[in-house]
Amino acid sequence: MRLLLFPLTIIYTTVTAIRNVLYNRGAIRSHTFDIPVICVGNITVGGTGKTPFIDYLATLLREYRPAMVSRGYGRQTKGLHTATPQSTAAEIGDEPMQLHLKHPQMPIIVSADRVEAIRHAQKATDARLILMDDGFQHRSVRAGLNVLIMDYARPIWKDIQLPAGNLREAAAERKRAAIWVVNKCPENMSDDERKRISARLRPDDSHQLFFSSIAYGRLVPFGCDATLPGAGTSVVAVAGIGRPEPFFDEIRKRFAHVETLTFADHHNYTPDDIERILQRHENLPGHEKAVVTTEKDAMRLAALTGKNIKTFYLPIELQILFNEKNKLEQILIDYVTENKQRSRIS
Repeated sequence: MRLLLFPLTIIYTTVTAIRNVLYNRGAIRSHTFDIPVICVGNITVGGTGKTPFIDYLATLLREYRPAMVSRGYGRQTKGLHTATPQSTAAEIGDEPMQLHLKHPQMPIIVSADRVEAIRHAQKATDARLILMDDGFQHRSVRAGLNVLIMDYARPIWKDIQLPAGNLREAAAERKRAAIWVVNKCPENMSDDERKRISARLRPDDSHQLFFSSIAYGRLVPFGCDATLPGAGTSVVAVAGIGRPEPFFDEIRKRFAHVETLTFADHHNYTPDDIERILQRHENLPGHEKAVVTTEKDAMRLAALTGKNIKTFYLPIELQILFNEKNKLEQILIDYVTENKQRSRIS
C-alpha cells in the first residue's frame, strides 16, 4: 500500500516544500504578536504527546497568565469558541476540554484561524502568554518559541511524508524549532541510547534536545462514584488516540483480564459505539467489571455515565529524563520573562 501511495507523497512533499520556502522568504506573511507565543507541535501525525506538554506548560507558567489557542480538532462546531463552565468536548474538542477541566482559570480559545484566536485572547482576556497547540505547520503565526514533540517509537529519520508515511513535512523542518523533545521514551532509557538518538537528530547550538517519558497515575472515576478496581477486575480498555499501545500495555500490567477496543484518534462516539462498549462489558468474565479509558476519551464518553457501570480514566503526566527538568524550565521561563515587556500588559 505504501508503494502505491508513494507518487502522492512526492506531490505532497513538493507542495509542502514550496509552501515552507515561500514562508521562509516572506512571500507569504507570518503574523507576529506583542505577547510571548510558545508553539507546541509535531512533525509525525498523531500521538506524540503534545497535550501532556501543554498541560506541563500551563502548570509551570501559570503565574504569567497563559491562554491556550487550539484548532479544537474533532469538535462539532465551526468558528471561534471560548471555553466556559458549560463547554463540552463536542463544542471545543476533546483535548481543549481536557485542559479546561485541569486548568479552569486558563482561557482556552478554539479556532481554525490561530491568528484570529490570538487576537481574541489579547482583546478579551488578561493573558500575558499564548500557548499555541499543534501550530508548528500553522505558519501564519510566527511563534517566539517553537517546541517540537517527537515520538521515541516512531523516529522521524526512519519515516517519510504523507500519505505513504506519517510525516506532515520533511524531517529537516525540525530545525525551525528551538526545543526538541523526544517523548514517550522508556523511563529507564540509557545514556547510550540518548547519545544514539542525538547523533541521528544532530542538534546544533540553536537547538536544545530533551527526552521525556509518560508517567501513568491512579485511575480516576468519571460518571460514577466508584472505589478503585482491584487487580482481579475484568476490564474493557477503550482508546481513541493516536497510538494506543502504551495505554493498553499499562492497563494489562494492572489487571489480570483485559479486553481492548480501539477507535480512531479524536473519534466521536456514536450510540452504536456506546452499545458495543456496554456489550463487551456485559460479556466480561467474573463479577467485578469496569471500563477504563484515556483521559482524552473520557471527554467524549459522557454517554457511558448513568449506565450503572464502573468507568475510569487513566491520567498521564510528562516526566523530563536525565535530570534536565530544571534546564528545560529555565529556558522556558527565560523566554517568557525576556519577552513579556513586549506584551500590552507588562
